[in-house]
Amino acid sequence: RLMIGTPEHLRLRHEIEAGRVLGPQLWVASPQFAGKQYDNGVVITTPDQARAAVRKVKGEGYDFVKLTLFITRPVYDAITDEAERAGIRVVGHVDDSVGLARAIEAHQQIEHLDNYFESALADSAPMKASVTQYGVFKPENWKSLDYIDDRKLDALAGATARAGIWSSPTLNVFNQAFAIGMTDAEIRARPDWYMMPAEWRSLYLGARTKYWATPAEESRRKRYVQVRNHLVKAIADSGGKILAGSDTPEWFHVYGWALHRELASYATAGLTPYQALEAATRNPAEFLGALDQWGTIEKGKRADLVLLAANPLERITNTERIEAVSLGGRWMPKAELAAMIRRASDRLGGAPPDSLR
Repeated sequence: RLMIGTPEHLRLRHEIEAGRVLGPQLWVASPQFAGKQYDNGVVITTPDQARAAVRKVKGEGYDFVKLTLFITRPVYDAITDEAERAGIRVVGHVDDSVGLARAIEAHQQIEHLDNYFESALADSAPMKASVTQYGVFKPENWKSLDYIDDRKLDALAGATARAGIWSSPTLNVFNQAFAIGMTDAEIRARPDWYMMPAEWRSLYLGARTKYWATPAEESRRKRYVQVRNHLVKAIADSGGKILAGSDTPEWFHVYGWALHRELASYATAGLTPYQALEAATRNPAEFLGALDQWGTIEKGKRADLVLLAANPLERITNTERIEAVSLGGRWMPKAELAAMIRRASDRLGGAPPDSLR
């Protein structure tokens, strides 16, 4: 599920489906819709622009309309209305000017628990801004953590579940990057460090240095993690659907490895190993309208399987103990998977650790 797509992704999807390229099934979101110019983005500032852009990406073959930042309420209303007419789903961020209540009303798929912090501020809070998205980079915004109302969190979780909203919380990236932190040695010791182009490493190292130059107090960072974890468990306990997403390649987390860390973060938040596993198997299939084809192991379904050396229902981190992968029935043993990793790392100029050699 590629969340900011390009024409290259659409061509790659065609090549995979034709059997000319070995790769996963791809669902590709549109270039990002935003109120300002970003890389691979569409600037939208009026309802008319919004409607035209929705029709355009639908016609080009994208699977979703992807929203990011600075989307105004009139623009949002036009996007969601036109998307419903065109039969394409709206996914992504929730801007403060739109608000969580409107996104829930529109049945938007919500990434990163956007706007939940702002919506859970106590009525007595002296501020309205909190730590969604770029808010984490503003030290003043972290004071809002003192005014989060747990009763509102539970009410928002219940509303999310009742509306059938699909939530991709990306707990691992946000909790690690902005609250828990990691040392340089820990980051460089991960195998996916060697799977990033040098310019991407430099980009995230710079952002990390900027953020941790003026971090919030430890007590507020711990509260940040607690709120995010509480929300995920409350949504799941209310019957809401969690959709695992890694936010790759953000903050040194690369495809594959990042998803396993995300599943582990769900267990840390209090979900059972089964609930965590479901978020990366059955739930995505249901979200994508393909549960009759894959997502569970049943006769007649597509043979997308992972053979593990230990039971993930006993410990979710056992999903990392991969012995082989079946992709649509094509069997790839551990040695073949390791060779793929080595070749990719060599092309990117990395030097993978001995465990990948």
